[in-house]
Amino acid sequence: MNFLLQLISNYGVETIIVIGVITFGGLFLNGQALSTQKGRIKDVLERKNKKYNVNSNSKEIEETDDESVSITPDTIRKYETGFNKKCSIHSVLVQIIPIFPLLGILGTVAGLMLQIQSSDIESMLASLDVALTTTLVGLIFAIALKFFDALFPSRIIYDVEVMMDDFDKKINIAEMFENFKDK
Repeated sequence: MNFLLQLISNYGVETIIVIGVITFGGLFLNGQALSTQKGRIKDVLERKNKKYNVNSNSKEIEETDDESVSITPDTIRKYETGFNKKCSIHSVLVQIIPIFPLLGILGTVAGLMLQIQSSDIESMLASLDVALTTTLVGLIFAIALKFFDALFPSRIIYDVEVMMDDFDKKINIAEMFENFKDK
């Protein structure tokens, strides 16, 4: 037990920092991937089946429908599937965030247990330092990571969910009209 307490005392803060930096990096990189996927989905949803030609007589650019470049619901679902894969990675990373306060509490308990076993004032203060520092670092990482997640990756996920809900409503209305027209 003393070995475990010493291990937490010696490497608790460093462990929290390393896990925090890795988690932040993962959230950042995954957020960039989510943003890229969001851009693709938005482009496909807003895409118009237009073809641009230069009129030989007037030398002006003309728009015409290009039926060969149609976007189907299957195309959009393919992009949505790719986005959902990135969202599953995001979910795993977000589940790591609550671990930081727990690691801080673990360091606090270890530091207090070492303080009880201490015989001199110097080792008691060192143990109290471990207890408070691990808690502080754990809370700082939890707050910072949650704040970053709320501003960047989670916002992107919400935006795409809204776009896909609108798309689903449009598909449902189109199917409803198609069914009504068949009757």
